Amino acid sequence: MLEAGAAEHAARMDLPTEEDRRRERTRVTDIAQTLLSGGLTIRQAAESLMVKTFTLKAWLKEAGIQISPAAPVVAESSKSSGGVGSGERHPVSVLNELTQQGRIEAVTWTVESTGPSHAPAFTASAATHLLATNTPVRGQGSGASKAAARSAAAAVLLTGLDTA
Repeated sequence: MLEAGAAEHAARMDLPTEEDRRRERTRVTDIAQTLLSGGLTIRQAAESLMVKTFTLKAWLKEAGIQISPAAPVVAESSKSSGGVGSGERHPVSVLNELTQQGRIEAVTWTVESTGPSHAPAFTASAATHLLATNTPVRGQGSGASKAAARSAAAAVLLTGLDTA
């Protein structure tokens, strides 16, 4: 009886149905799993998907997806082979350190905002050059805040530096 009343209320108020909410949760967990396997942390994935970290963790757990402690921002192979990355450090900090060490050119950033003012989405782009080979490297990321977007872009750029 309670479920029927909730469904009737949802229809009357033009709210998403339980099936719509289940489908959206599945879509978000699938995308989160892709982002996590790509090297983002749960916090970065949650910000990118505009979902609270606690909620994303709960949804992943309900879906039976194993959540490991903070994954490194860069690939494991780069740490063992003396690559550009640096363990589990914040990706923007790692880029700043690489610039200070003279390994990359200063990073140029652009950040764009889209969406309504009460719920903006940010997209950041980062570009630099490896000084040793003058190879250009770019990264782009998005998030619910400018900092989250920059962090996601920096993580992509670090991955590009490891493969360059």
